[in-house]
Amino acid sequence: MSNSSPVFKGSIVPRDDPRYPALVRGFNQRWVGDPRGVVVCGDTNQVLAAVQDALDQNLRITVRGGGHCYEDFVSDNHDGVIIDLSPLNSVYQEPDTFCVEGGCTLWNVYTQLYKEYGLTIPGGSCYSVGVGGHVAGGGYGLLSRLHGLVVDYLFAVELIHVTKNRKAERIIVTRGSASEDERDLLWAHQGGGGGNFGVVTKYWFLDPPVAPAFAFLASIAWDWDQIDQDSFSELVTNYGNFFQQNSGVGSSYQGLFALLHLTKQAAGSQIVLTAQNVGDNPELIAEFIDAIRISGVEHGAQRVSVGYHHFVPNAAQARVMPWLEATQTLNPSGPNQRGKYKSAYMIQPFPSGQIETMWNYLTDSNYQNSQALVQVDSYGCQINAVPPDKTAVPQRSSIMKLQYQTYWTDAKDDATNLDWIRGFYTEMYGPDGPTPDPTVDGCYVNYPDVDLTNWQNLYYKDNYPKLQQVKGRWDPLNIFNHQQSIELP
Repeated sequence: MSNSSPVFKGSIVPRDDPRYPALVRGFNQRWVGDPRGVVVCGDTNQVLAAVQDALDQNLRITVRGGGHCYEDFVSDNHDGVIIDLSPLNSVYQEPDTFCVEGGCTLWNVYTQLYKEYGLTIPGGSCYSVGVGGHVAGGGYGLLSRLHGLVVDYLFAVELIHVTKNRKAERIIVTRGSASEDERDLLWAHQGGGGGNFGVVTKYWFLDPPVAPAFAFLASIAWDWDQIDQDSFSELVTNYGNFFQQNSGVGSSYQGLFALLHLTKQAAGSQIVLTAQNVGDNPELIAEFIDAIRISGVEHGAQRVSVGYHHFVPNAAQARVMPWLEATQTLNPSGPNQRGKYKSAYMIQPFPSGQIETMWNYLTDSNYQNSQALVQVDSYGCQINAVPPDKTAVPQRSSIMKLQYQTYWTDAKDDATNLDWIRGFYTEMYGPDGPTPDPTVDGCYVNYPDVDLTNWQNLYYKDNYPKLQQVKGRWDPLNIFNHQQSIELP
């Protein structure tokens, strides 16, 4: 497996280089690192050499793809080395598979797969996100109810790992590898999280889905000044009930994906719903909106962005546009800010106590940040067609996926924002987080949260012991580590 395209020769960025301040920062502006340097790599051999050089100098290694890690797992590397993969950004076809290099962003993948081959992967909507971490953590997006998770199409991985003798080695593992250890290593990259086993330089996908020709998009909103506790409860209940009834494998609504933005109440603010449907029936979005309608409260057009999310102009009724254009329109990467995030999977609709807690925290007059919200994404359908142990992603029975978010710009506001989101989350789930039960099913590893004390169970459930065995086999010296990396057995 190889690529004949010209290769960037690599670059070492030390502390006195003018590029250094930009390359040691994460997308989350809370994270600013102080490594000895950043090594920008253009091919696998350069990554191999960079890892070996760091080993020889006893420097800690962290790896950056797109820079979107929510926590400080990359930048927090004092006097070590950050390996930057961004020049490894090619996408190309090999005889039976499609290779995506580890430094690609999602936009690299979407545009190249679509324009050259008419294909796609069911990945996220933030298209500046790096593939390297997105895939390893499972990967989902607006096409996942229709096509499953990104890792459900993963066929092979090229990895730079470190042996017990402190030697950097390159290995390619595939679904058909003769060794069970090698097949387990591929399995671990199907949801076991980034930064755990080595540096992924290439992913190969088998039979990725045909990209939709068109997408129907709608963006509607309810003005907060028209919402009381009863109407809020009705909306959240209706939303959960709809996806409880329409998230089975083969559902007629599997091409529908919705994002309900339950924002912090503020002057002029709105609760916002964004929906995309890529099926043949343009009426499904209208049927969905009608099913979650609030009695006596009319929705209207979205007027303002939510958090870092863009919105679809003039889409109070569904607009149709080419799928690639719709994907670009929905990109919510937004500006770099400070942020904190938390997550939960939902197996059932929201219990009444959780709805009351959401109301209390979203209407708290003592907290004035209008960029705080809970985003409730639809889930299920084809995602849930895969058994929980076939990949490292164990959450295969959920109907919704939550992301708690708050954004701000000034470091002096850190404590206020962190206190709010932490209090909110603890009130929702207790001190142990959304421990799997008949209602909730843990947390998403790609929305990492260092506040979690039982993250092993919340991210990985029964798959964690096997991930530990893979860690022990392929990274026995724990070279690749961070605050929530897989622990040695």
